[in-house]
Amino acid sequence: MVKQIYIRIIFVLILISSLGNFAVIHIEKSDSIELVDDGPKPAASANLAAWILIAGDRSDHELLFHIRNGVNEVYEALINRGFTADDIYYLDPTYSTFSNPLSPYRNASTTLANIQYAIETWAAGKVDATHGLGIYLFDHGGIGYTVLPGANLHDYELNTYLNNLETSTGVNRTILIYEACHSGSFINPVSKDNRIVVAATDITHNSYVNAGNDWAVFSESFWSSIQQCKTIGEAFEDAEESVHALGYGNAQIPWIDDNHDEIGNEVNSMGDLPNGGDGSDALNVWIGSGANCIQIYIPRRQLRFYLPIIPIVIPVWVVVDTNSILDRVYIRIVPPSWVPQIGPPDDPQGEEGKSLVQDAGVLIVDLFDSDGDGNFTGELYRQNPKFWEDEGDYKMNLFAETEEGVTAKIESTVITITEDGTPPLDNTLPSISITTPSPNAVISGIVSVIAKGDDDQVLDKIQIFVDGDLVKEEIMPSYLPYPEAVYNLDSSLYSSGLHTISATAFDGAGNNNTASIVVSIGSAAIPGFDIPLLIIGSTLGIISIFAIRFKNGSRKKLKKYRN
Repeated sequence: MVKQIYIRIIFVLILISSLGNFAVIHIEKSDSIELVDDGPKPAASANLAAWILIAGDRSDHELLFHIRNGVNEVYEALINRGFTADDIYYLDPTYSTFSNPLSPYRNASTTLANIQYAIETWAAGKVDATHGLGIYLFDHGGIGYTVLPGANLHDYELNTYLNNLETSTGVNRTILIYEACHSGSFINPVSKDNRIVVAATDITHNSYVNAGNDWAVFSESFWSSIQQCKTIGEAFEDAEESVHALGYGNAQIPWIDDNHDEIGNEVNSMGDLPNGGDGSDALNVWIGSGANCIQIYIPRRQLRFYLPIIPIVIPVWVVVDTNSILDRVYIRIVPPSWVPQIGPPDDPQGEEGKSLVQDAGVLIVDLFDSDGDGNFTGELYRQNPKFWEDEGDYKMNLFAETEEGVTAKIESTVITITEDGTPPLDNTLPSISITTPSPNAVISGIVSVIAKGDDDQVLDKIQIFVDGDLVKEEIMPSYLPYPEAVYNLDSSLYSSGLHTISATAFDGAGNNNTASIVVSIGSAAIPGFDIPLLIIGSTLGIISIFAIRFKNGSRKKLKKYRN
């Protein structure tokens, strides 16, 4: 990764004859600098030469269809990202039925011996000091083990197999992605130098089946993002966001460890990596290569709307855009009293693991594009009238999926059922925030002022003011998402010094709320880098040399895709 040095600064402390002199040095930004970074040195790409895919099973074969289908999806995702069949070794359970046949991609049966062979022998012929190994494991999990036909695979056994591979080949990059209940228990001891471990949940929590009922929430989102040419870290962020979007945020807590301390971490409070020392490496590592980056998103969806407790019809719509071919668009509807299903306890009779938990108590309805304009519609009530008998908020999660299995970011809206379909009295203030610039920022040139608002019913408009003068008004559309209000402030039109920027949001009932910040227009000094120096006088000159390190811009949720 090419980086810039923001600053190389030499402080020359000249002879000062008196004690206690105080000076403030303003550091000005240079355009010809190189970033000094003494943190982790991530690889620009994982440069993986081989993948081992493991589909697990247990004695009752519960959810084997989901496991086998999910691993098939990963196989196809890897092919899409430039790997070949010769690069992939697929372990598939021997049990099959007419409706759940053996995988067409299988190389061998899923057994402990075959896992050891795949890592220590097959992969040994593929990897070396510059070509790494990827492993995807999908199964029912217990604490410290994953369930297999016959003898189970324990965390220490997997760690031993990987250690042996590293000793025999010198391989210095391994990626493990593990989908199962309790999957975070594998981080210790598997996480070691040059390994990235991604777990669908932590040590104690469950892993959940996806809304489409053919895979798992975390894995479906993670591998969708990989096929959209995002990094491992970005895919992890997206997958955790999907877990929260479906209401499982307290029941499934994905972990990642890439700083090799055998301690997993989730995303931070903003939904981002790095966190707790983990994520810096993964945010800079891709799986596969090539420009085949599938894009799919939901640019428009309905606002919250209100209906009587016995509606005649519930019309819904969503707009979908993609550069691929759509396979399915559907809605997951969550009733007012819904809580996540906990699932059965671990099998007390032996190491049978905890089964993935079903996405239960919700309603799934497919939508269709009858005229091919990208606007998908459907009617909900007639399919299941008893589902709508309670008053309250029904959350609608909107899903769109391409034929490659790539899913759009989950978007949501709300249907509220009241006795007569009338919205309640709106006396709640809308929310409003100024996202840029930052409070107390020192600005110059043309700077974008961006304000974002929302409301529990209908947001009407956002206004931006500079020193009390209205400079921008953004009228909100009759659909979601609400756009940001953006004003390009030309600082040359204002005097040097402090200025107040404010933004006011108005809702449909006339309620309003205001957020304000103060900025400084003036020199190009960088806020927060005024360095106070207490200089002690002496007969000697003192020379101090400092290298000030800056991040090369802040990473945003709207990613730049790697081609």
